[in-house]
Amino acid sequence: MGSDVRRRAFSALLGLALIGNLCAVAPAAAAAAAKVAPASADVFREQANKVGARSCADLYEALGQGLTRGAAYSVKTEADRTAPDAHLVQGVLGLTYDQPDLKGPAGGVVLAAPGQGGCEGYMVRVAPFQKPCAEVVSLLPAGSTAGEALSGVWRYQLAGNQGQALMIPSGAACVVVTLSGMTQRR
Repeated sequence: MGSDVRRRAFSALLGLALIGNLCAVAPAAAAAAAKVAPASADVFREQANKVGARSCADLYEALGQGLTRGAAYSVKTEADRTAPDAHLVQGVLGLTYDQPDLKGPAGGVVLAAPGQGGCEGYMVRVAPFQKPCAEVVSLLPAGSTAGEALSGVWRYQLAGNQGQALMIPSGAACVVVTLSGMTQRR
């Protein structure tokens, strides 16, 4: 992936990371042993290569890094065993936040798949905030706009074409689901 595409990918995903001031990059934790890896180690690329999903490894890496900003995490990467480079590569993540507006466990999914002329990918993060959704709205990137509610779930279009956020009230808390898709052209 070219540096321009990589910069755009990180810029878009950084906007998603701004929810709850989640800008800082935290080290990755290995899944089983919670062994801390250096921040420069790219677990997403390593795992994509390990399962043989190399054609979309750049996009998978960019999405994974954007999803995990500000969190300690572990990831399990899977791909089709018979033709991993021709099909979807997916990562399922456990995240732990220790930020002023977001503390505790969260989850996420990263998907990347080859398509005509490149790769397409998507990330989903599910994070519970310990405050009402009306207060969490103020944490969205400036310029985000409210969309049509879906069965009582608040939906926002994030500024700068950065994706969407769904806000699900849960008692006094708010579960925020952030979604963002990207493409990589060859």
